[in-house]
Amino acid sequence: MADNRTLDSLAWGLFIILIGIGWYIGAVYEIETGAYIALGVGLILLGLNLARSQMGIKVSKFSLFVGLVALALGVAGVLGYTLDLFLTVIILIGLFIIGEALGKLLKK
Repeated sequence: MADNRTLDSLAWGLFIILIGIGWYIGAVYEIETGAYIALGVGLILLGLNLARSQMGIKVSKFSLFVGLVALALGVAGVLGYTLDLFLTVIILIGLFIIGEALGKLLKK
């Protein structure tokens, strides 16, 4: 059975492949791939934490947070919108605080 280190290695490998493919496509076709890379990073990090959760490994709040930020920025970019990074982070911090409080309330 895979452990956390194995999952991290898998995620890093996927990330490096994503960056390479994104840069290659951007260079060859002369298109901006930043939004697609951000979307991919978000999916990789959320998938990593989903795998951790399913395997009974503690979820990393930091990588979950970064994954959500990347996913939000990537989805917005793919749809043709721009999100302010600072405001997106502030909103997600608020959602994390609410989520933690609700989690504690529901455990009681």
